[in-house]
Amino acid sequence: MTDAIGGQVQAVFIPAPAGIEYVRGGQLRALGLSSANRFRTLPDVPSISEVVSEYDATTWYGVVAPRDTSTAIVQALNREINAGLADPKLQARFAELGAEVFPGSSADFSKLIASEIEKWSRVIRTANIKID
Repeated sequence: MTDAIGGQVQAVFIPAPAGIEYVRGGQLRALGLSSANRFRTLPDVPSISEVVSEYDATTWYGVVAPRDTSTAIVQALNREINAGLADPKLQARFAELGAEVFPGSSADFSKLIASEIEKWSRVIRTANIKID
């Protein structure tokens, strides 16, 4: 991002929360979003999926715990995290940063992780990517 602002590189992929203030401040120009849809906070910036069908390389964040964490603790954490994510002030701040909030259960999060593993595994196989 620093090199893009300084003119050393022509383009970068960066998570929206890291770059949105630079776009708003005019130091960077957003060319496209790697998410499947446009952001409400940047409605004039197209999604790459508008040009490349089914393109979706979204950055997401989640909270995980060790595998042996008790169900009661996982449920309590999930309940409190979802309560926090329901706060309108927090939702507004996430929106300002170009981030969307997706509260849900630990099962929902497990499904997201499994779908991401499948998606990127398919990309790796299709592109014949190998570890050196």
